[in-house]
Amino acid sequence: MIIVLLKIMFNFILTMVSFLVPKSRKYVIVGGWEGKRYADNSRGMYEYLCAHKNQLGINRVFWHTKEKEIYNKLKKEKKDVLFGYNFHSIYWHLRSKVHIIDQNPRDIIGILSVRCIRINLWHGFPLKKIGNYMEMEKRKSCWYKKYASAGFWQNSYLLSTSEFAKEILSYAMGIKKEKCLVASYPRTEKLYYCKSIVKNRDQIFNIFYLPTFRDTNSINPILAADLVSIDKKFRELNIMFYIKPHFASMAQWKAAGKFTNIKILEAKEDVYNWLDKTDLLITDYSSVFFDFLLTGRAILFYPYDYENYKKKERGFTIPYNNFTPGKKVYTVKGLMQHIVQIRENYEGYQQIYKKQYIWVNNKVNKYKKQADYSDILKFWQKC
Repeated sequence: MIIVLLKIMFNFILTMVSFLVPKSRKYVIVGGWEGKRYADNSRGMYEYLCAHKNQLGINRVFWHTKEKEIYNKLKKEKKDVLFGYNFHSIYWHLRSKVHIIDQNPRDIIGILSVRCIRINLWHGFPLKKIGNYMEMEKRKSCWYKKYASAGFWQNSYLLSTSEFAKEILSYAMGIKKEKCLVASYPRTEKLYYCKSIVKNRDQIFNIFYLPTFRDTNSINPILAADLVSIDKKFRELNIMFYIKPHFASMAQWKAAGKFTNIKILEAKEDVYNWLDKTDLLITDYSSVFFDFLLTGRAILFYPYDYENYKKKERGFTIPYNNFTPGKKVYTVKGLMQHIVQIRENYEGYQQIYKKQYIWVNNKVNKYKKQADYSDILKFWQKC
């Protein structure tokens, strides 16, 4: 309890200090992935705000990063960017009224978010258990929690993509439903303009595989398969097979990238730079597929350790089979067979799962025709 009291005291001291620098909603701080990546919902929102500053009455939008490469890139593009924990960064954190993250307060200098409008964009509808859905992490409702959290971030606003998503996320994160904003995920902006295209053999068919990280860091069966034969088959079918492993398991996949038609993407790559080029998405438990539904393109599921994952790893917030609109395959052989079938009869595969595809999309994505951030902006203007 002493530590909690010290945290509360620290927050209130910072609050008093923050009055020395007047705040303005004309200045916005945005960050993501603990300052290590320029990606995801925070990137989408940052770029949207930069493009619409005049309409929104914003003077400056700052991206905060801990990576020199990102800092230099944005500086070169003549964008407002802050680096690290220097006086310049601290001043603009205190000056800015709106702070936006998509992971946790370490995305920016979160302890300085006192007296701010705090918005957590989050990073996906949770198919896997998180927060209060995990018994070991179930949080007690304590009066002091929001006062002891860094920068008062426990008392923030949370983005969800539908009323159904609001129900799931508000419980998982321990945030009241009235503090959930329903809008599009900013990272999905260009997915709304994608069309489902049937490609012939002369056209490259792009497959994007997103394996989920396991807490046990177990080996993916694809790594034990005959990758030479698989690569040869992909060449015959004019398929490019891109794999984006979780950064924590990247070392396992390095050897699989030494082929012509199998490519391993770097951990720092933004998934959303690839999805609009993807003809077939393959995953096991990644929530990215909920965003990919907006494209109308095919999805194949490869939950090779389903029973183990359900019982011994994370488990699920919702019934897996009901919310995964596509064929489930559990072996590398089955995976290859269905890749070939989908390549040869793309529309036929889509037709089989069309009804379930539409149902899941309606549940998870309120806005299906074009991106809509009106809920965020209306709230922002009222504050």
